[in-house]
Amino acid sequence: MQSKNPNPVPMAPEMSSLTNDVVVLCWETPTKSDRAAHKIAAFLGADANFVSLASGASSDATSIPNLGSTATCLIVDVETLAKASDAMPIPVSRLHALIDLAEHVFIYGFKPTERHGAILRELSSGGLLGVQPLLDPHAKFQVAEGHREWCGQFSGLSFDASDSASEDSFVEGVDQQQQTVIIRAGRKPFFVHTENDRSQVFFLAGRELADLDESVQHEVRLLSWFSKLAPLMMFLRGALRDRVWHNDQPRACFIIDDPLLREGYGFLDYARLAESMREHRFSTSIAFIPWNYRRSDGKVAKLFSSRENQAFLCVHGCDHTGAEFATTQFESLRGKAELALERMQVHRSLSGVPFDDVMVFPQGLFSVEAMMALNAAGYLAAVNSDVQPSTTRETLPLRDLLDVAVTRFADFPLFGRRYPCDVAEFAFDLFLGKPALAVEHHGYFRDGYEAIGAFVDRLKSLDEQLEWTNLATICSEACLTRTGGEGRVYVRFYTNRFRLTNAGAQTQKYLLLRRQTAHGSLPSVTLDQREWSCEQEDGYLKIQLSLDAGQTADIRVLSMPSDSNKMPRRRTGIHDVRVGVRRFLSEFRDNHVETSRILSALVSTARHIRRDAKATAAHGRPDADHSRQLSAYRM
Repeated sequence: MQSKNPNPVPMAPEMSSLTNDVVVLCWETPTKSDRAAHKIAAFLGADANFVSLASGASSDATSIPNLGSTATCLIVDVETLAKASDAMPIPVSRLHALIDLAEHVFIYGFKPTERHGAILRELSSGGLLGVQPLLDPHAKFQVAEGHREWCGQFSGLSFDASDSASEDSFVEGVDQQQQTVIIRAGRKPFFVHTENDRSQVFFLAGRELADLDESVQHEVRLLSWFSKLAPLMMFLRGALRDRVWHNDQPRACFIIDDPLLREGYGFLDYARLAESMREHRFSTSIAFIPWNYRRSDGKVAKLFSSRENQAFLCVHGCDHTGAEFATTQFESLRGKAELALERMQVHRSLSGVPFDDVMVFPQGLFSVEAMMALNAAGYLAAVNSDVQPSTTRETLPLRDLLDVAVTRFADFPLFGRRYPCDVAEFAFDLFLGKPALAVEHHGYFRDGYEAIGAFVDRLKSLDEQLEWTNLATICSEACLTRTGGEGRVYVRFYTNRFRLTNAGAQTQKYLLLRRQTAHGSLPSVTLDQREWSCEQEDGYLKIQLSLDAGQTADIRVLSMPSDSNKMPRRRTGIHDVRVGVRRFLSEFRDNHVETSRILSALVSTARHIRRDAKATAAHGRPDADHSRQLSAYRM
């Protein structure tokens, strides 16, 4: 390799030293992949910066080790190393000097070329020879056990690769003694750790990193980004530990939608549920429909009012009519939200059962205006299966879906939940610092309570510190923390009511951060019911405080009241009758149709035939699958 320019390798003036937690090394100007790496590091709260190598090169590359470094982590696309090697008349072995600039090095972007293969073989000491397409359409990712400091809640898990056709894997060499495979793809190395002279080097076979500003379509699984996201996050978490955002208090709750508090509701038996909760030690939150506020059975209510049980209530809509929170009429939505709270308060007075002022939207449908209405009505948070509004085609960026709660809508927190199908999805939630919120309906208990017990035990195996409690506690204490260089602890919280405890052995200074993008007056803040100072900067509300060992702070953020005039809630007799009919039909379905195999089969068949009729009308003829189904129905 010949150099056309004998000048030393310079750096951009603003990038003159590696003094950060994370340095993203690039060639001349950052590429798309360089910027993707930087976004992920910054998202985790790392002090990250670019360092650029320019096209001028030294004849002996002596300038490279003289860059000087106090960086903990170095992230570099292998193409940057290839260009640096091409620009200097040196063997690839001289790249070790560049790699030794940091304690931990992450190298990615490998392609099946000789240039990249030569670098991989040299820096892995022959342990890895190159990359090759995965090809196996049924390939799984397998995360190694015994490396929880890197892998976190993914440790020991195996799950399907979302798009194995687009994945690569490493080709192993003969000498593998100094390398540890952290993740395998189709039983082949995908994310590998080796020891260099003075650095720990990590190689990723993935072709690219996720762009956190990429828009995400509705109902896309978070695991789709595992290969483009999790390995780099594992690397940064393992290397920087408490200097990046993390959650030391993982929480969980199992939510059951719709049932009344009566001894038998469909397949749900509260006595057996309570027995399962005691045996497997988990909590349940019933998403209670406020319209039913006068219909609870006193015997069942005792299960929820007893401190011996981990059973709780949250708010599930108001009347639970079709898409009742998927409109854009703010005042109407606020009226429903307030009426729901009033009904729950009456229910509490009648039954003695407390409730969490956390909203679960009926059918999972909601609008941005609904989030604003909940905020105006004084709710703590919302929990939903879909965290993207159903009334707009606009989609959220990936970074919003990765956060503990989505706060893009009126700065009001929306926490995600998911069905207990794939435990790896919950592992990703916990890995990101989110609570593990599962949801089901009464039909989940069709075959008994073994399934919920097995799921809970599997979820517990992901994190031995997992605590089961109610939604209000989970949301009001949800936060991420990291330790700054000066020893101060930074805390990101999400709700207007937040509790923080200093679990350490000595006094600790904190800087609390909560998203605050709304225009207008600065909200007032109280600390243990005393007024407390705050400031707003860079889209965040900032609160400084100090806590003694074991001390707990109760923080309240009080927004200014809405300028809009409250309209009286007008409910007609016709509306009430319609709601009553809907509730009767829903309960008849749950208690009689779904619990009867004959009636359930007839209803299922009718639904399929109706769907096929619609397909035929839309396309002129049923497709092959629909035709086979129709033939089966006629038999």
